[in-house]
Amino acid sequence: MKYLIIPILFVMTACSDGITKTEEQSAGTTTSGTTSTDESRADEIQWFSGDVGQAFLQAKEEGKPIFLYWGAVWCPPCQEIKQTVFKSRRFISLSESFIPIYLDGDTARAQAAGEQFGVKGYPTMIVFNSLGEEITRIPGGIDISKYNDILAVSLNSIKPTSQLVEMVQAGSTTLTDADFQQLAYYSWGQDQQALPEKYSPEIFLEMSNASKEPLASARLYMQYLRAVASSTEAESGPALVAEAMARVTEILQNDALTLASWEYFAYYTEEVLAVIVDAESDPEGAAMFADRWKTTMIRLSDSPSLSTAEQLAGFLPAIHFYYLEDETREISPEFKTQILAAVRKADRATRNSFARQSVVSQINYVLQSAHLVSEAKAILLAELKKSTAPYYFMSSLSSIAENDGDDETALDWRRKAYESSQGAATRFQWGANYVRTLIRLTPEDDKLIVTTAMKLLLDIDSEEDTFSGRNFRVLRSMTKSLRQWAEENAVADNNIEEENTNSTGLIGSYNKFIETRCKAQESGTTALENCATLI
Repeated sequence: MKYLIIPILFVMTACSDGITKTEEQSAGTTTSGTTSTDESRADEIQWFSGDVGQAFLQAKEEGKPIFLYWGAVWCPPCQEIKQTVFKSRRFISLSESFIPIYLDGDTARAQAAGEQFGVKGYPTMIVFNSLGEEITRIPGGIDISKYNDILAVSLNSIKPTSQLVEMVQAGSTTLTDADFQQLAYYSWGQDQQALPEKYSPEIFLEMSNASKEPLASARLYMQYLRAVASSTEAESGPALVAEAMARVTEILQNDALTLASWEYFAYYTEEVLAVIVDAESDPEGAAMFADRWKTTMIRLSDSPSLSTAEQLAGFLPAIHFYYLEDETREISPEFKTQILAAVRKADRATRNSFARQSVVSQINYVLQSAHLVSEAKAILLAELKKSTAPYYFMSSLSSIAENDGDDETALDWRRKAYESSQGAATRFQWGANYVRTLIRLTPEDDKLIVTTAMKLLLDIDSEEDTFSGRNFRVLRSMTKSLRQWAEENAVADNNIEEENTNSTGLIGSYNKFIETRCKAQESGTTALENCATLI
């Protein structure tokens, strides 16, 4: 049996930033220039004010580890981290023992730095030792109350996560509980560079079975099931089903283990179920299992160890199970009332504009998952006037309109989102989203599609990181969409004139621009290698 993974997840979603100095300070982000000790506040993180290279040199000189945060203002999980972890007194206290680096995706050379460290999305949080060697990557979706514990473990670690993986595979018996915590709380959902080039899902099962630390063992087992679900080769047989059912039931019966594995139960319900539930041979057992899963998650959704957004995620399994057999069924009045009560509570409790970025995003996801689309639309519209990054929610409104078949409104929201976005990398990404929507909904509008795409290229060309990091991935995706559209719609080379490019037509102007810029890249650089894939 082969399994497919469905990419959703608010907590795992990638992100980028653009805020004023005052807002930066209130959110705990760095501003340009060095802050003197007299001006520093004891209750704020003193983010390193120089470039990344200088930070690594200072770390080596002072013998301090490095904590690198890669974030963005519009990214919901980024705001989650900034409003919880970074404002906790323990994190601020811990920050005195390491060099804290804040990288915003829209700042100069940030994309090149992201390329250098192999970041796949935002937020990314990496711990390096004083010599600049990567120790581990911490996920953004873990139990907020555990974050500082995990960070403390990582800061004290002398072994990179990749080395710990090798030790487990070699059958080493010298790994400590702290080592297994580092393995369990690695950002496996976003990065796999700590794993061997070719690995099987069983590698996580080995880690789980080797760990004597209950929380770490539980998390590693859930990661194993997720890896099985996403594998194109792994198969789920009767033995695995029986073992997994028993193990997951054991985790769900222990509140501490469930909370430690919260994101797996909340966001990977469908994937895990595909592995462990055999509804055909044991429908009664499957139903009982599903009931335990959803009732446990809802019961624990008020846990103070969870952030407001994470609490809302407790309703996602129940929603999934509700629509599992009939996607078209009407939601019951009782279930609707329960969901809306939780949503209103979260909405009322969240006043900070930055914190609302994550909470409202989660509210939107929960409501749409529950087929309460009109309610989701209403809260998104209301949030536009409050949000520090309203363009993020405009994109959601565009998707709602498109799903409703209202192409005109969908395009209008997508255009507004692009035009109101802030920051070079962010505007490029939102503009590319607009271009792809134009291609999808109005493929006949040659002029608007081409001129918008060319404007995006000209705008991003002023940046040093056009062919690096997230900018390059966005460019690659847009280029693929444009070329496919041109081929399918037989767009002529002389169909459109763009005076700013000195060439005509989609293929001619677009490809020539990319080719010219690629030739200007330095030999031996990643940017040049990336370029080669576009030409």
